[in-house]
Amino acid sequence: MSFHPEDFTRSLEYEPGQMLFPQGAPLYGYSIICEGAVKLVRRMKEGKKLIAAVLGPGDILGLSATRQGHFTLEAEAIEKTRVGFIDKGDFVRLLERYPNLAAALVQKLSDEVAHLQERLFATARQSARSKLAYLLLQLASSHGRVHPQGTLIDLELSRSELAEMAGVARETASLMIGQLRSRGLIALEGHKLVILDATGLENLY
Repeated sequence: MSFHPEDFTRSLEYEPGQMLFPQGAPLYGYSIICEGAVKLVRRMKEGKKLIAAVLGPGDILGLSATRQGHFTLEAEAIEKTRVGFIDKGDFVRLLERYPNLAAALVQKLSDEVAHLQERLFATARQSARSKLAYLLLQLASSHGRVHPQGTLIDLELSRSELAEMAGVARETASLMIGQLRSRGLIALEGHKLVILDATGLENLY
């Protein structure tokens, strides 16, 4: 029996900058990203923000909610985004109906944990340049598309957002972007970044 998400979900649309749910909100259901991109943000007690991940089509929001049923992160649309929402009860029945889907979700959670561990290792490095180089390669892997000069990161991320993802100051992120451009490792195309030399970025961390 084939699985068609649209048969079980309700379509919701969000504009850039619109919040899908705040940190600490109760979990009523899950959202499958169909189009667009969403950033997951952790707000710290001192008022700082840390972007934990940027998700795109095929990713599911809500899998990492706490056992108490609350979101540990807030979600905000980076660009025009459409999701398919399914409430918790229907989601459980869906997994019972499609056992292979449950196995795929376990694998997806495992991949997310592995990715988070790698992110923690990368952000523990002292070099801001290493952190940013690692981040750009990860974004190219998850949100990249073929470009005549290399790989286009198909997201419009501000310097502040890049800084929050890399765990560095905004001024530092701007400085590092300038240095990477001058070395011919990246280029700008409008508000998006193009990876010109992935090997060169890998050699920075």
